[in-house]
Amino acid sequence: MNIDGREDVGIAHGDGIVPLSTLTPLSPKPLGATLLDVVAGAQLDAIKEALDRLETRTDLVRTADVDFGPVYRNPPKLWGVGLNYRAHADDLQVEQPAGSPGSYLRPASCVIGDGDEIVLPTQSERVTAEAELGVVIGRTCRDVRPEDAHTVVFGYTTVLDMTAEDAIRLNPRFIPWAKAFDTFCSLGPWIVTPDEVGELSSVRISTVVNGRTIATNQVSAMMRDPHWQVAHFSGGMTLEAGSIIATGTPGAGVIRDGDVVEAVVERVGTLRNAVRQARV
Repeated sequence: MNIDGREDVGIAHGDGIVPLSTLTPLSPKPLGATLLDVVAGAQLDAIKEALDRLETRTDLVRTADVDFGPVYRNPPKLWGVGLNYRAHADDLQVEQPAGSPGSYLRPASCVIGDGDEIVLPTQSERVTAEAELGVVIGRTCRDVRPEDAHTVVFGYTTVLDMTAEDAIRLNPRFIPWAKAFDTFCSLGPWIVTPDEVGELSSVRISTVVNGRTIATNQVSAMMRDPHWQVAHFSGGMTLEAGSIIATGTPGAGVIRDGDVVEAVVERVGTLRNAVRQARV
C-alpha cells in the first residue's frame, strides 16, 4: 500500500490497517520490508505476536486513506491456468481440454495493482479481462501431493488477467505473447490466509465490466481445483515461496478504452482497474 508517498505492507486489523513498519519494533524477529519477504520468510506468526503487543489503536490507518499496489511486484513464478471452466472455453469457441487445463508462465513486468491502469496495446484489437482466484505459495516446494497442497499455501489473492484474445484466436501458440504485455496482470489488494477464507469450493469468482457481471462461478465448478494445480505445477519443478498460481476464470469480458473492470473473489477481495488505450 502507499501512504503519504511511501510504500508499506498493510495488515488488516479490526476496522483499519496497521502498517508493517509500525509492527517491526514489536516483533520477536525482524520483519521484511515487502509482502514477498513476509511470505518467503514465514513471518506470519511474528506478525500475529506483534499485533498482540499493539497497545493502542492510534496506529490504525483507515482503508479509505490508502492507495493499494500489487501484493508484490516480482513473483518468483506467475503461473496462469486456461480453460479451467467450461464457460471460458465457450468464450473462445474451443473445446475444453480433456484431463487438465492449459497453462502458461508470464513475466513480472506485466504486474500491476488495484487502481492502476490497464493499457491496451496497439498490437491488439480485442483484449479481454478475466477474474481469477490466485493461490500464493508459502514455502518453497516440489512434488507436492494434492492432499498435501494445503500445507504449502500461504493464502489467496485476487487476480485480474488480461489477454490479447485476437492473437490466440489466430494461433493458440501465441498465448505466452498474448498474456505478456505490460499491465496485463493485476494482483491484490489483499492476501487472505486459508483460515479466513474457509471452505474453498464455495468461493465465488466474478468478472465485472462497467458494473455489469460478465461471468460468475464457484471454485467447485473448476475442472481442476486449486490444490490439484499446486501438485501439478510442483511436479518435477520447484515452486518458490511467493509464487502465484492464477487458477482460471469463469469467463472473460472484452475491455475498451474508458472501461472500468473488476475481479471479485468472495472472502478474498475486489480488484478494480481502469482501462486506457495506448497511443501510437
